[in-house]
Amino acid sequence: MNQPKKIRFKYRIKYAKGPEMRFVSHLDLMRLFQRAVRRAGIPIGYSHGFNPHQLMSFGNPLSLGMTSVAEYCDMELEKEMDADEIADRLRAVMNDGIEIIRAARLSQTAMTAMADLRACEYEAVLDESVTDEMLDKSIKPFLEQKEILAMKKTKSFFKETDIRPDIFAIENVSDGKGAKIKLILAAGSTRSLRADLTVQTLYDYMGVDFDKYRIKFVRTEMYREIDGEFVPLDREAATA
Repeated sequence: MNQPKKIRFKYRIKYAKGPEMRFVSHLDLMRLFQRAVRRAGIPIGYSHGFNPHQLMSFGNPLSLGMTSVAEYCDMELEKEMDADEIADRLRAVMNDGIEIIRAARLSQTAMTAMADLRACEYEAVLDESVTDEMLDKSIKPFLEQKEILAMKKTKSFFKETDIRPDIFAIENVSDGKGAKIKLILAAGSTRSLRADLTVQTLYDYMGVDFDKYRIKFVRTEMYREIDGEFVPLDREAATA
């Protein structure tokens, strides 16, 4: 006789990844969260089979060297909990460099963050070889190109690819302290574009040498798409 399917309760955690964690890999970050959940006594659900694992998933992995103020982790719990209590328990045990911003309850039918993801937003603080004036002159004609070719890595090799359809926006947001841009780029399980590759193509267009280690990248949001508009993954998520 088949056992009835166990009801689990879905939650989405929004967190920031600070400078202390910028060189921690995605795999190590997953392990860090798994340990924190156990220490916090959160009743996480487990998969079945010979090697049960916590029912936890993450949004688009962040490239090494980048920080973020908008990362997401989804969890399925064995019992219902207050979302604020989940966030408080995780804060009490979490490693330095990870800030738990909030937790939200998801509907039972909600897709995972990765499945729902359509775009990521970044800020890039550029090096001194680029000026505010150079950006003002270059961004508009750069985006007006019919195609923007870049060597994009596939699973096993590099391939010249037109990345223009995956660039949703680039904006000059320099603040007088140096050149800075905001980028909104395709992300998710079907389409994805790296921020550093996009900035490299812009540098090439401007005729400037590119060194990603002299540029500060911060992921500032991750978006789903609702009625043709980008909406943060944690907005309008708390529906039981």
